[in-house]
Amino acid sequence: MTVLWNKEIEKIKQTGCLEKTLDITDALIENFINSIMKEEEKELLSIFFKPNVRQEDLDELLKKWDIEVKHTEKNLLLAYYMKYHPEFSFNSYTKPRLTGLLNNVRFKNIKIFSHYVKIGKALNENQITPMLIKGGAMRYLRSELPRIMGDIDVLVKENEFLKSISIAKALGYTYEKIDIHSVDLHDNEGRGALDIHKFIYMNGRDDKKVISRIFKRAVKQNVFGVETLIPSNEDMVFIILNNLSRNLRNNTSRAGTLFAIFDFDYLVNSKKDFDWDIVAENARITGTQIYINFALKFIGRISPYVLRESLRNTLFEKETREYSLCVLYKRFYLEEIREKSRGIKIKDIFRGFSLIDYLKIKPKYFLLKQLIGHPVLIKFFIKDIKTRKYNF
Repeated sequence: MTVLWNKEIEKIKQTGCLEKTLDITDALIENFINSIMKEEEKELLSIFFKPNVRQEDLDELLKKWDIEVKHTEKNLLLAYYMKYHPEFSFNSYTKPRLTGLLNNVRFKNIKIFSHYVKIGKALNENQITPMLIKGGAMRYLRSELPRIMGDIDVLVKENEFLKSISIAKALGYTYEKIDIHSVDLHDNEGRGALDIHKFIYMNGRDDKKVISRIFKRAVKQNVFGVETLIPSNEDMVFIILNNLSRNLRNNTSRAGTLFAIFDFDYLVNSKKDFDWDIVAENARITGTQIYINFALKFIGRISPYVLRESLRNTLFEKETREYSLCVLYKRFYLEEIREKSRGIKIKDIFRGFSLIDYLKIKPKYFLLKQLIGHPVLIKFFIKDIKTRKYNF
């Protein structure tokens, strides 16, 4: 085990992350940034939040930015920058394409919000006021900026959840199954329409208590004729940070990571009296302080202009370091064994696969996955980790 773990540490070393810091959290964040973003994407975020950007800075970025290759969401962020900074010149190749992208996404937004209007009005008629969350809420708050959305996410009270599904079903919408926390509704062509939640997945101890508080702090708005709840900026930031942390540790939604930072900056800085105590209290109630702190550290590393210095170490350092060790263990050691284990079936033994190899992998994976979430056991199991120069 120790030899194999050392190999995984060497992979991180080769990125140069551990040469710059003695802290495992910083090293892990550096690795995530390098795996999620290319240099030109880092530059885009830099000019987005950096004051006193010059035309020359934008020109240098555009030399590296291949609009035909980039993911649509990443191009959309560049289009946002063009829209917000008419004082800058975009070349004749890039500008019409970014303008076309904005128009195309805006048209798709109109189509998908038509489903929200149809279902939302029916919910209102039945005394249900849905809450817009995630991309749908941001689209409302920043109506001038279209969003890429596969569906609209809404939150209803738990005792309204099944009734809301029945109302949507009566309107002709379908679904494959009702999950423990939500249901994905599709239109008559099988495309995503509405994702109705009865709670938000937060990895927490008491999500229901926080959901109740989110509803109390939300404000009623008229969204395309639908009486709708919009969460407070603080609650939306809390949700964004939880999602960001989950996406980082699970290596999902890479393009969404860029938008999380973009949304975070807007929500925090567009409200003069933004109350960080609400975010911290939500984290304490749900036991998600570590996730929130990890996400804040990630954002602070992306741009020093997004996160104030006083908030860089908002929550619990010791727990965050332990969390980082668990993430490192899961992503850079256990994942490889998991893939090997999943690829081996008992019937393979009768097809020439070695019984010894089978017994090496299957029981090993079963035992090692029990260590997830137990940083003390991980440190104890990897005995030589304490002797390394890195401050793990």
